[in-house]
Amino acid sequence: MDLDSINEHSPWWARGFAIILGAIVLLSIANLFYLEVFGINGINHYSFGNEPDNPGEYPVNGTDEEQRQYNYSIQEWDDYQSYLTMMNDLEDSHVTEVTQIFAGLAVIIGVPAIVMFWIQHEKMMQIGIAFGVTKVVGDVWTSYIASDIVASYMDSVPGGGDYSWIAKTSVFTSSMCGIFFIGLAVVLANMYQSKNQIPESGFHLNVNLIQNAED
Repeated sequence: MDLDSINEHSPWWARGFAIILGAIVLLSIANLFYLEVFGINGINHYSFGNEPDNPGEYPVNGTDEEQRQYNYSIQEWDDYQSYLTMMNDLEDSHVTEVTQIFAGLAVIIGVPAIVMFWIQHEKMMQIGIAFGVTKVVGDVWTSYIASDIVASYMDSVPGGGDYSWIAKTSVFTSSMCGIFFIGLAVVLANMYQSKNQIPESGFHLNVNLIQNAED
């Protein structure tokens, strides 16, 4: 088996990776527009006029039904206030701007990366690593900014404290996607490395030198 047959891998391994990159780039573009239009609040349970009203004072002289309704309303109001506090803290932390910056970088680096992996360009490993590093830095940075804010909100919601650890560990888990891209870029680049990239052995040079010395 010669070197050509060893390196004859299906181009669709790299092209499949290029398709995945294309999907991520499209999501990054959509995220840019989404944050620009809806902000960090986005579309949520409180959108479209669903914000609860302040229930006011407890109905001491009210019926049992009115008092039960008040207890439900005050809990809903407190949850809404906690949510507003979280959103205000996220706005003040500039997490939106950081997310948009790295989404833009993902698009700028991702487009040439798609092309290079589609055609199995010799520089696809470098561009793949650059894309992965951008994902790691962006995701870890935004998670670091938002994790404590989200965890505090979850602690303020009844039963949410049991799951606030998920927000606190997001700094570590958010890096997995970028690390996966870096590793896969290295593997694919090595798969498509042609024999022309393998340095020629110097054995024949040594043989010629010995023959010339004998002459």
